[in-house]
Amino acid sequence: MGLFQKSVLQKYLKQLDSDLAETKYKEFKTYFGNSAIQENIRNSKEEQFQEGFLRELFVKILGYTLNPNPSFNLTTEYKNIKDSKKADGAIVISEVVKAVIELKGTGTTDLGRIEAQAFGYKNNQPDCVYVITSNFEKLRFYIDNAIEFIEFNLFNLSKSDFETLFLCLAYDQIAKGIPKKIKDESVSQEDLITKSLYSNYSLFKRELHQNLVSLNPQYDALTLFRKSQKLLDRFLFLFFAEDRQLLPPNSVRLVLTDWKDLQERDVEVPLYDRFKKYFGYLNTGFKGKRYDVFAYNGGLFKADEILDTVVIDDNLVYKHALKLSEYDFASEVDVNILGHIFENSLNELEEIQAQFDGKEIDKTKTKRKKDGVFYTPKYITKYIVENTVGRLCAEKKAELQFNEEDYTTDKKRQIKTKQALLDKLKTYQNWLLQLTICDPACGSGAFLNQALDFLIAEHRYIDELQAKLLGVPMILSDVEKGILENNLFGVDLNEESVEIAKLSLWLRTAQPNRKLNDLSNNIKCGNSLISDPAVAGDKAFDWEREFPQVFGHEKEIIKTTEARKDERPDYIKLIKEKSLEAQSKAEQALALSKEAADISKKVYEYAEKLEKVSELDSIYGIRKGGFDVVIGNPPYVDIKALPNEMVVSLFKNYTTAENRINLYSIFIEKAVSILKPEGFLSFINPNSMLLNSSYQKLRTLIADGLKEIVKLPDDVFPDAKVETIILLFRNGKRIENVDLILYDRTDKIQFINNELRSNIIKQDWNTKQGIVFSIYSNKQHQAILEKIETNVISLSEIAEFSLGITPYDKYRGHSKEIIENRKFHSSSKIDETFKPLITGENITRYLTLTHINEYIKYGSWLGAMRDERFFTQPRILIRQIVSGNPPRIYASYSDTDLYFTQIGFGIIPNESIDVKYLLCLINSTLINYYHKYRFLDIEKDLFQKILIANCKQFPIKLIEIERQKYFAELADQMLSLTKQLLETSRRFQRTIQRKFDLEDLPGKLQNWYLLTYKEFIGELGKKKVKLPLKEEAEWEDYFLQEAKMALEIKAAIDLTDREIDLMVYQLYELTEDEIRIVEGA
Repeated sequence: MGLFQKSVLQKYLKQLDSDLAETKYKEFKTYFGNSAIQENIRNSKEEQFQEGFLRELFVKILGYTLNPNPSFNLTTEYKNIKDSKKADGAIVISEVVKAVIELKGTGTTDLGRIEAQAFGYKNNQPDCVYVITSNFEKLRFYIDNAIEFIEFNLFNLSKSDFETLFLCLAYDQIAKGIPKKIKDESVSQEDLITKSLYSNYSLFKRELHQNLVSLNPQYDALTLFRKSQKLLDRFLFLFFAEDRQLLPPNSVRLVLTDWKDLQERDVEVPLYDRFKKYFGYLNTGFKGKRYDVFAYNGGLFKADEILDTVVIDDNLVYKHALKLSEYDFASEVDVNILGHIFENSLNELEEIQAQFDGKEIDKTKTKRKKDGVFYTPKYITKYIVENTVGRLCAEKKAELQFNEEDYTTDKKRQIKTKQALLDKLKTYQNWLLQLTICDPACGSGAFLNQALDFLIAEHRYIDELQAKLLGVPMILSDVEKGILENNLFGVDLNEESVEIAKLSLWLRTAQPNRKLNDLSNNIKCGNSLISDPAVAGDKAFDWEREFPQVFGHEKEIIKTTEARKDERPDYIKLIKEKSLEAQSKAEQALALSKEAADISKKVYEYAEKLEKVSELDSIYGIRKGGFDVVIGNPPYVDIKALPNEMVVSLFKNYTTAENRINLYSIFIEKAVSILKPEGFLSFINPNSMLLNSSYQKLRTLIADGLKEIVKLPDDVFPDAKVETIILLFRNGKRIENVDLILYDRTDKIQFINNELRSNIIKQDWNTKQGIVFSIYSNKQHQAILEKIETNVISLSEIAEFSLGITPYDKYRGHSKEIIENRKFHSSSKIDETFKPLITGENITRYLTLTHINEYIKYGSWLGAMRDERFFTQPRILIRQIVSGNPPRIYASYSDTDLYFTQIGFGIIPNESIDVKYLLCLINSTLINYYHKYRFLDIEKDLFQKILIANCKQFPIKLIEIERQKYFAELADQMLSLTKQLLETSRRFQRTIQRKFDLEDLPGKLQNWYLLTYKEFIGELGKKKVKLPLKEEAEWEDYFLQEAKMALEIKAAIDLTDREIDLMVYQLYELTEDEIRIVEGA
C-alpha cells in the first residue's frame, strides 16, 4: 500500500485550498528550485543550514512559528524525556510533541541510515505521531512506525508531489491530525478492498472450477482446480497491466465489447476463445490498427495443452471479468493483497476436493492450518530482510571502505580519485548482483518481494551516488531483471502458491514493453526437505540439481566461459577511461560547450551499461556452495500429522530430528545445510525450540552461530495461536553473545524496536543436561540454578518413568471407526479388562482423587498400553498441564489401581528412595522455580506443560533414608490434611446442591470457604438462588462455622507446605538472599 492508499490520498488532496497550494508551490520553487541555492545547500555542513532549512521550508512555506517567537509550534534542539539526547527539531502543539525532526547534510544520501536515531527520539515522546528526516535535498515522512514512509526530492518536486508534501506537513494539517486520519482511512480502505476483491475473486475461482469440471469431464477435478488457478493468474495480470499502462487501457472491456458485437452480428465465438487469443498476443506479441500488445511472455502465457482446449461458459467469464475489471488496480489494489488472497485460497483446494468426494470438512483444519501456512506481516519481513541482506551489504561497504559522504560533486577532484570512487560503486554493484537469497517455503512470496524491494532500493542508492559524484541527473539502472534471475530463489510444496509467488514478482517488476522474466529456474515447486522420489514422489527436491547456478556448474561450461573471457579485448575499460577523462576536461575547460560535456557523460553511462550486458555472468562456472541468505516463515506442523514414510525419511536424513518435533525445526537444519559459510539464516518460527528437550540437537547445531532472538507478542498471526520468535543465525561463525529483543506476550507492535535490544552470554546457556536458550535468565537466576545442580543426581538415575496410555494409534492398525468411536472407552466397567481411568483433574498437589467417570479396556490392543506397574504400584503421578496462580507442578501420590492416558506420567523410584521424599521435592517451591527458569517460557500464561524429558533432569539430593523419613512424614500430613479439606469442602457443596437443586457448581462455589458470606450469597444469586430472609441468619451461622473449619485445615496445609519448602532450601544450601529471589520469582 505504501504510506497511503492512493484513492484515499486523492480524496484529501481534492479538499486542499488549490489557490493556497499554487501560491506556496511558486514560493517553494523560487527557493528550493533555484540551482544556485541548491549548489550552496549541497556545499553546506549540517549545522550551517539546520535552522535555515526549518525557516525556509517549515516557516515560510508550511506555516509554522519558530521558537523563540511567542506561541511557537516549531523548535530546534528538542530534548528527550528519558535522557539528554536531542532531536534536531520538533513540532510542538499545545505543549505536546507531535513530530520529531532529524536533519543531516546532503552528504548523507541514504536517509534510512538515520531512521533508528529519529525513531529513538520519537519513542522518548509518548504522544509523538510523526517522524521527519531530511538531508536538505530529500525529505522522508513517517507516521507511527518505520515500516512505510513517503519520500520527497525537494530539489526536483513536481506540483502534484508538492501538494502531497503540503497535505502531510503544513501546520494546519498536522494540527488537525490529517496525515494520521489519511493513514487510518487507508488501512481501513485497504481492508475493505481486500475483502471485497477476495470475495469476488473467490467466487470467480469457485464458479470457474465448477464450470470447468462440468463441461470438461475428460480431466479430473484436481487438475482443473490447478488450471483454474493459472487462468486466474492470467486474468489478474490483465487487470493489473491495463491499469498500470503495460497494456492498452480497458483491454478487458474491449475484449468483452468485441465479443458482444460479434454476438449481435450472429457470429458465434466463445468468449473464452477471445481471451485465449489475447493471451496468445501476450505470449508472442501483436500489432494491430487499434492497439499493440507487447510479448510479455515469462511463461505465464505460453501454450498450455489443457487451458487451450477446455470449454468455459460465456456468461460466467463475462460476468466475472466485468466485475473484477471494475477495480482500479493502479490506485486501489496493492500487489501485497495477493498474499492475503493466497492465504485464503489454499483452504479452498481441500474444501473443493471434499465437496467432490461428498465429504464434510472441518474448516478449522483446512489446508492452511494443516500446512502450517500463516501470512507474515510486513514489519516482520522487512526486519528479517534488513537484518540479513542488510547486514551483508553493510559489511561489504565496510570492507570496501565505502563512505557515502565522499560522493559529492567536486569539479576540482582528480580523475584518479573519481575513478577509484566509481570503481568502488561498480565493485559493490557487481557484488550485489551475485547475492543469492532463498526462501525454502516461499508461499506467495512475501519474503522474496521484500528482498526484491530492498535490492532495488540499494541499486537506486548506487545510481544516486554515481549521479552526485559525476554531477549529472540520476539515471535509474534497469536492474529488476538481474535481481529476479540472479538474486532471488524460492521453493514451495504447493503449486498454487508457487504460481502466485511468480505472479507477485512479475507484477512488482513489470514495465511497459519489457518481457517478463522466466522465473522457472528460480521459483520452483517441490518438497524442500525430501529428495527421495520414493517418499515425496514428483515433489522430491534435489537442491544442487535444481539450483546449479547456486551450488555449481559443469566443468565444460567453466572452460567455455574462461576461453571467451580470455579472447575479449578490454574495450570497455578503455571507453570508460577515455570518457571519464573527456568528461573531466569538459568540466574544467570553459570553452567547451555544455553539449560536449553532456555527450561525454552519456558515453560513460553507455559504457557502464555495455559492461553490464556484455560482462560474463560471474556466478556461472564458479562453485558458490550455497545461498548467502536463507529467510522465511517455515510451516508449523506437528510431525505426527505427517505420513509415516515421510516421518521415517526425515528422521533418517536429519540429525536434529528426535522425539516429538515440529516440522519448522527440520527447515532450520535444511536452511543451515544450504547456507554458504558466513551466510545468514533468519526465520520466524515457534518458540518451542528455546527450551523443549525435543530440540536439544537443533540448539546444539545452531548455538555457536546464533546471533539474535526476538521474542514476539502473541498476536503476530491473528488466526494462529502460536508463540513466535525471530531467529538470526550466522553460518560458520562462533558468536559469544546473543542479542535479545523481548516483548511481553500482550504487547501490540507495528515494528521491531531496536532500543529494546539487550544481550546475554551464551555460556550461561550450557547446562549439565545440554544447551537451553534461556532468554529470560539473568546472572542471579543462573547462579541459583547452578547451585541447585551442584552435588546432585538426575531424577532419571534413581527412578523409572512411564508416559500415560496411548489408547489409539493409526500406525498400530486402528481403523478410523475405532478411533472416532473410542471403542476402548466406556462409562461403566463392562468386564475385568476395563480399568478405572482418571483425568488431569484427579491429580492435585499430593493427593490423587479417586472419583471415576470412565473406564478403559486395558490390553495389548491399545496403541501403547505401558507397563501396568505404573497404574498399580505406589507411585507419583505428574499432571502434564502446569497451572494455578502462579503456575506450578501438580504431583500426587497413589497406591490405588488407577489408569491414565497422556494427561500425565508416572514415576516409581528405586528402593533406596522414599517415594514421598520425592513427592515433597517435586511439589516444593524450589523445584518449581528450577523447572520454570530452566525449562519454561516464563511469559506464557496458559497451557504450560511439564515434559517427562525435563522431569528426568530434575536435580535430586541423595540423603540417608532416615533423613528422607522427615520429608515422608510431612508428605503424609499433606495427604491427610488435603483429604480432610476435600471432604469438608465436598460435604458443604453437596448440602447446597441438594438444598438449592444445583447440578453443577462454578469454580468460586467449589472453593466456597475462600469467600466472605456476602460473596457466597452473591455467587448463589448468579445461580438464581435467593435465600428467604428468615433463613439468612441460620445460613450465615452454618456457612461461617463450616468455613472456619475448612480455613483451619487450609492454614495447617499452608504451614506444612512452608515447612517442607524451608527444609528443601536447607537441603540445597540456599542463603536467605537466594531464597528471597526464588520466592520473588
